[in-house]
Amino acid sequence: MRLQFLGAAETTSGSCYLLNFAEHNVLIDCGLFQGPEELKQRNYGDFPFEPEEIDAVILTHAHIDHSGLLPKLVKWGFNGSIFTTGVTVDLCEIMLADSGYIQETEVERKNRKLSRRGKKLLEPIYTVQDARESMKHFRRMIYDEEVSILPGLRVRFRDAGHILGAAIVELWVTENEETTKIVFSGDLGNLNQPIVQDPTFITAADILVIESTYGTRLHEERDTRFEYLAEMVNKTMQRGGNLLIPAFALGRTQDLLYSLRILQDEGKIPPLTIYIDSPLASAATEVFMRHSSTFDYKTRSMLAEGRSPFASPGVHYTETVEESMRLNQVRGGLVIIAGSGMADAGRIKHHLKHNLWRKETGVLLVGYQAQGTLGRRLQDGAEEVRIHGEPVKVKADVQTITGFSAHGDQAALLNWLRRFNHIGRVFVTHGEKESCHGFAELISEKLKVPAIVPKLDEIFEFNGSKTFSTWEKDYDDLYIEEEFSGVIQVMKDKEIKFRGSYGLAERKYAIKNTFYTLFNLGLGREFFAQLALECLVERGELIRDDVGDYNLEPIWEEKLASLTNKPPWETVYDEIISPAELNQTAYYYLDQLPAAAAIGYTRTRSKESVENIYAILGSGLAPQLFSTVHDLTRLWSTLGEGQLIKPENLEKFLDIYAKRDLGEDYYQIEGSAPGVRFMLGGSFKQATSIVVLSNGEDGVTSVINQLNQLSFSGR
Repeated sequence: MRLQFLGAAETTSGSCYLLNFAEHNVLIDCGLFQGPEELKQRNYGDFPFEPEEIDAVILTHAHIDHSGLLPKLVKWGFNGSIFTTGVTVDLCEIMLADSGYIQETEVERKNRKLSRRGKKLLEPIYTVQDARESMKHFRRMIYDEEVSILPGLRVRFRDAGHILGAAIVELWVTENEETTKIVFSGDLGNLNQPIVQDPTFITAADILVIESTYGTRLHEERDTRFEYLAEMVNKTMQRGGNLLIPAFALGRTQDLLYSLRILQDEGKIPPLTIYIDSPLASAATEVFMRHSSTFDYKTRSMLAEGRSPFASPGVHYTETVEESMRLNQVRGGLVIIAGSGMADAGRIKHHLKHNLWRKETGVLLVGYQAQGTLGRRLQDGAEEVRIHGEPVKVKADVQTITGFSAHGDQAALLNWLRRFNHIGRVFVTHGEKESCHGFAELISEKLKVPAIVPKLDEIFEFNGSKTFSTWEKDYDDLYIEEEFSGVIQVMKDKEIKFRGSYGLAERKYAIKNTFYTLFNLGLGREFFAQLALECLVERGELIRDDVGDYNLEPIWEEKLASLTNKPPWETVYDEIISPAELNQTAYYYLDQLPAAAAIGYTRTRSKESVENIYAILGSGLAPQLFSTVHDLTRLWSTLGEGQLIKPENLEKFLDIYAKRDLGEDYYQIEGSAPGVRFMLGGSFKQATSIVVLSNGEDGVTSVINQLNQLSFSGR
């Protein structure tokens, strides 16, 4: 089984994931790229797959960055079904047609210039008619019902709390008689948002693909958000200007109308003249009203009381271009809500062109502004922008309120994740680079779950317990013996170059090894004792002559205990585990292991593989040190940054672990015991680390030797 990230990888647009299993190909979303020009160009080229070979599409929701290339997919040969919620079908009917109209209009404008220059004319990505044709492929689904859509593929849609009809997608993929559960979060909303229901909590996933739009940020509280909105409205009206609000037609516009109605009912803002200058927003609002039974309780109550936020006396919906143009003749007193939400297209650009240079104007950004968009430039404080090819001075009061975002912030995303009882591995997507990498690190640290940030177009392969990126050509020749059981990770320049998990952590119940499995380090714990001693020596709490020569046989836990008069694990925790923030590393008794720990397996003299109980029968009264690939990688990085031992002392301390045949700056720490193998190695100068953890003995030496050769040969 393979999963390829064809969009929303280290960016927030173009959501598209290609799932290959058995002989089937399924797309999850097929969105339009927005933002920087290099991303937009992907909308025009060939798909990185053959559209006619796609068996089905599963659509999370109607936003264009998730649905916007579906008409092109159909136009280019896709003939399968598009599965999504009924509300999303109705919204896509208007959204995709509007997108087709924009494509046609934009190309027509560009072609006029190209024609005058005698250059080749462009074709739109798709037309309004193409969008209408694509609707024939949509199939309506309902929330919470599990349905088989292909042999070996079951799907269930759950409410994502993002916009009306938005879904979390649960997939059960069966291949080679083994079933894997994959969950796509889609875009997740916050709790207690207006109009929509709260996101559904999911309890289990072998593979989770989660968005991270606000993975490193927090929204204002709801009450604060209302206060900011009231303040912006009142200040702009007092200055005598117009308040311009770029807003997505779907979801954000309706939220704003709801909020403005609440503020007016509470007397916090004056009665307003509000123009929804977007035929698409008008049509979307009509769809919302047709599905009002799906609103949250408070919004349904408002409707029952005759207080519709969408049809109050001061709200006007413009339809024609002439009506829109007349608004630009009014110098003040209006609230104009228009698309697009990032101010990169649509009628809002005309209103900004006519109002940005006026100091009495207010501009309120209430949604995410992607890099490269006009909205982002305004948000970043640009003093001048170009609109329709003309420079426009920015003298308006430009403010941002993040609390209106339909995306959950960091706290909401973590809250949703914490409801899982089991997550095998996480792929963090739909966020700018800083956001997705920051959130991935947070997931690893807080939830002890391995989190990967895929690159655009990167392919990951899942084969039983194995997970790795097929991109790493340097490791194509790596041969893993069938009997090998454990986890491997190679890092370079803080990026994962190769990783894989193999075999079983517990054979009786067929529990697989994963990137968060805890492995016994065996005699590798003596290295931790040495490291703790070195820290104490460096701080002057111990005398080096009393510590002795690190080349001696493994006696270092005993030495540490005798010099500190404390159990060695207490000192290791204080000196190493806590300062390095090795949150998944701990000492355990072998008869009291946590569920996430791997059981060691060794071979008897008759070559029979058996569960290792050596420590319980012998010296097992002392706890054993367990760690994960994540923590050991973190330890190596911490050492290299000089956070535990001063850089000038590190080379001398590690000298006994040097492997000169792989280079003067390569070190390798190993630990073993019956049923246990551990290796941590690498080069600080090359910013490279290798971790091998195994709960068996077969094939480990071969893996270590190959990884060293592939990573450091020919340097």
